[in-house]
Amino acid sequence: MKRRRIRLTRKPVKGLALLLALSTVLAACSSDKKPEAAESSPPPKTDPGSSAKYDPPIEVTTVSNYTSLVKFANGDDINNNMWTRYIQDTLGIKVTRKWATTSGEELQQKTNLMIASGDIPDFFAAEPLQFKQLSEAGLIEDLTAVYEKYAPERVKQLMQEAGPEVLKSATINGKLLAIPWTGLQRESVPVVWIRSDWMKKLNLPEPKTMDDLLKISAAFVEQDPDGNNKKDTFGIMLDKDLYYLTGLLNGFHAYNNIWTKDASGKLAFSSIQPEMKTALGKLQEIFKAGHIDPEFAVKNGEKAIETIGANKVGIFFSDRGGAAYPASTSLPNVEWNSYPVPSIDDKPVKLQHDLNVYGFYWVVKKGSKNPEALLKILDVFLDKFYFTTSDEDYKTFIAPPGDPNPVWFLAPAKMYRPLNNLDSYQQVNAVLSGKKKLEEITPQQRAIYDRITKYKAGDQSLWWESAQNSSEGSGRILEQYLKNDQFMPNQFTTTPTTAMVSKQANLTAMMLETFTKIIMGTAPVSEFDNFVASWKKLGGDEITKEVNDWYATQK
Repeated sequence: MKRRRIRLTRKPVKGLALLLALSTVLAACSSDKKPEAAESSPPPKTDPGSSAKYDPPIEVTTVSNYTSLVKFANGDDINNNMWTRYIQDTLGIKVTRKWATTSGEELQQKTNLMIASGDIPDFFAAEPLQFKQLSEAGLIEDLTAVYEKYAPERVKQLMQEAGPEVLKSATINGKLLAIPWTGLQRESVPVVWIRSDWMKKLNLPEPKTMDDLLKISAAFVEQDPDGNNKKDTFGIMLDKDLYYLTGLLNGFHAYNNIWTKDASGKLAFSSIQPEMKTALGKLQEIFKAGHIDPEFAVKNGEKAIETIGANKVGIFFSDRGGAAYPASTSLPNVEWNSYPVPSIDDKPVKLQHDLNVYGFYWVVKKGSKNPEALLKILDVFLDKFYFTTSDEDYKTFIAPPGDPNPVWFLAPAKMYRPLNNLDSYQQVNAVLSGKKKLEEITPQQRAIYDRITKYKAGDQSLWWESAQNSSEGSGRILEQYLKNDQFMPNQFTTTPTTAMVSKQANLTAMMLETFTKIIMGTAPVSEFDNFVASWKKLGGDEITKEVNDWYATQK
């Protein structure tokens, strides 16, 4: 077969760093040539259903990256380890890596070269732009019928948890061309964390509305919660990139830097909507009143978090894991309580999140004999990583107890459970309430249960686990968000448009500068209108047209 060469464009590398970060959290995410015709018909094989074992065995090729933290057992290597042996023994699938890297940048470079040559393996993980290039070059398999017929229930469950836009993002011209590497965006939406000792000292009620929250913020500024007889505390933590502002904006029904549907059914850029102007006006007001660190504009997220450790701030917006980080890591023995993001009015709050894909799409080479093999391998990973209740499985396939050796990286294909933390909250509380037995939950969930019971027995250093996963922990908020469908996903789910590539960076810089000036009061709130006009003129209108041209093809 003639190899097809396609042009590749580079994008920032972040996959390995994200994988390493997830590793820390979870330990405590062939040739294109046609084969020669056989002299005789191949032997029959079993129907490759999700639980069927191939007989005779099959071989599939892939490429991988893994962390250098992995230590191979004696005689093991990337193609001979606990994962490859188990997959071959139970599924009849021999997985061979054509190459493997431990560098995210090298992974991107080698994958780009591989795609450009047209010499791709049976399956591999492609970045969004690589996925687009592969689909345009006709190098990957249509998985529509394969997914419908062979997708295991666990894989379908993760797709459902991720949200409907995830599978849709892998569908081009009505064909499912990849299996998204599901991510963690949906359960990472904002909640409010408030210092419980300051609330008790000042006898403050729990916030039910945005006005309630801003009254608590005012009390933290004006009523000396740290007791040093100085007016040196702030209400709400903020950073120069406005990352920690997202939850507050959502409470005003404003969304930062995503695309949402407007009244006409078209996509509109969220940051130029009237709700953003209202939110910025209130932020300017509370900044003048001292609620926000006056030096926030020169502090990145790390520096902003230092105000927690310095005993200077009492409220921050983060995800359901905010008790562990940044709260506990900054002030280990000071407890914080979580609350749902409150609304400025009687309308329910919607919490924004980006596409729930962990940076990659699993693609299958066009013409691959067993495209369903990928789905079966993913199911094995999910079984061992998320659903097994066996301590022995955890020791063998995830990480040996007491040994920071993340052997789960050696799995040939992975997906992350979008609502894993919510499930852990629910399962642990089922045990705490006597509805389930401890041995019925997973090893990772048993570790959570163990930390909560130790906290209740007096180990103050573990308060953060209770604050997240006890019955009154932040898990209850995520459960509420899911029950009430309080999510606002980014509706633009494809690779950047042409105008985005050339103009987005300058528009984003202009937006950040304008918003910061308005908050600090160095520009009037009316400057927002000038910003919107400039945004449209300098490329925003062009980007909006391209976005809606794409969106029209999705309907």
